[in-house]
Amino acid sequence: MKIGIVIAMEKELEIFAKNLQNFSQHQIAGKTFWHGYLDDKEITVVISGMGKVNATICTTYLIQHFQSDIIINIGVSGGLDPSLQIGDFVVGTDIVYHDVFCGEGCLYGQVQYLPLYYHSSIELAEKLPEYKHGLLCCGDWFIIKLEEMLKIKKDFPSALAVDMESAAIAQTCYLHNIPLLCVRQISDTPGVEHHAEQYENFWKNAPQNSFAMFQKILEIL
Repeated sequence: MKIGIVIAMEKELEIFAKNLQNFSQHQIAGKTFWHGYLDDKEITVVISGMGKVNATICTTYLIQHFQSDIIINIGVSGGLDPSLQIGDFVVGTDIVYHDVFCGEGCLYGQVQYLPLYYHSSIELAEKLPEYKHGLLCCGDWFIIKLEEMLKIKKDFPSALAVDMESAAIAQTCYLHNIPLLCVRQISDTPGVEHHAEQYENFWKNAPQNSFAMFQKILEIL
């Protein structure tokens, strides 16, 4: 099985790179793809960078150039639900855009002629029952204000978390008919006092936690 991994930030890559065996680097479209082996599985990791376009480009190359059989997105998200704590993982069983409207005949969040909601692989998600499952919202802005968070919750009341890449990755996988598993770690709670410090403190253990989650995912594949 060939596994493609999309992560958003360099801090998350460092620990992946240290553990890959027989790795090589490939430069494509200004992105660096790390290809190697971990636990006898062939893996390609890329830092997409923030935003939907970056995520789409990287996912497409993982599928078309590296022939990934499955895409795993491990990243960070802002928390939108009071049941979640900083550092908790959310399995994105449902994924939607919170910043898309294509006009009459389309639902808010729906790209014309495509589904409103995308999904992680049900088979894989069910193998992670100990984590919160639910809706991730994705859009091209970094949510820092309470009113922005409340707007998303108004449009999508069941939303658990918000990020900048998940729906673009999910749409790309949908169009290529490639299974996806999207798991997001809660980094902060938009709108709270000292929000910036909350986000900075999160990164002390986040990369190690993300890699531990990835190792758990490898066990279920």
